[in-house]
Amino acid sequence: MNRKPLHPWIERFVEYIRAERGYSEHTVAAYVRDLERLVAYARSIGKSLADLEYADLLGFSGTLVEHGYRLSTMMRILATVRSFYRFLHEIGWISVNPAALLRLPRREHTLPEVLSEDELRQLLSVIPEHRPIGLRDRAILRMLYGTGMRVSELVRLDIDDLDFVAGRVACRGKGGRFRWIPMGARATRDVRRYLQEVRPKWVRDPRERALFINRSGRRITRVGVWMRVRYWAQRAGLSRSVYPHRLRHTFATHLVQRGADLRAVQLLLGHARIATTEIYTHVDVSRFRDALRCHPFAEREPSDREPSR
Repeated sequence: MNRKPLHPWIERFVEYIRAERGYSEHTVAAYVRDLERLVAYARSIGKSLADLEYADLLGFSGTLVEHGYRLSTMMRILATVRSFYRFLHEIGWISVNPAALLRLPRREHTLPEVLSEDELRQLLSVIPEHRPIGLRDRAILRMLYGTGMRVSELVRLDIDDLDFVAGRVACRGKGGRFRWIPMGARATRDVRRYLQEVRPKWVRDPRERALFINRSGRRITRVGVWMRVRYWAQRAGLSRSVYPHRLRHTFATHLVQRGADLRAVQLLLGHARIATTEIYTHVDVSRFRDALRCHPFAEREPSDREPSR
């Protein structure tokens, strides 16, 4: 099926973010969808992308609100618009950047929801080890929680990315950034079992290098992993929604709660900026109380205490 032709400016922008920024096809597709919304809005007011002014972009923001988009979605769309016009201005295709003063709506500071260690044990306990699909899914969950990698990174893994001698896995993240992640003993054990007992029976093409495959012998997809994680969470009776990225949040939060250095967590997660990792410092208040007890002025002097009545 032929792809719908894009606006020439969008086509040029796509070439840039794909080649120069190294964005994945999934991210590129999201950028295209956002800009096609802008094209549709421009048509609705009888203008082209070249004619849009700052006031028009404010009107576009208003239509996003009217259509009921979530705040996070609005922020992404408007960030795409700003990047798009900044690019056109930098290459000289427009003389004035109409999005230069466009401000993003403020995001409320929300903390990622994570699973407790008991919930994780409950989740793993319902996955049977005597069935092939159970062995594969255990290996997937162990890798997601044990390494903190994104689901998009997990489904791209090949067999050659595993280094059992060093106990690590090669991971290719956003923007083509590469990092080694320790696998841990439990993840290593479950992945080995899957490779020995399941993958050889499912694979059909000897040239297939994907680490995690489905029963048809093809590389498992992001949606496939999401559905399996959700299935086992429901079987475990977990009340909250569980999906692959929540396991990544859980991995990072548990590391920080156990005293891991934030810079080390940043490297493990593949974050470009330490500020992105700092959200995982939402550790238990009790941990801060314990730390403060070590301070020399933590206990008040008798003279500071309120008099007895």
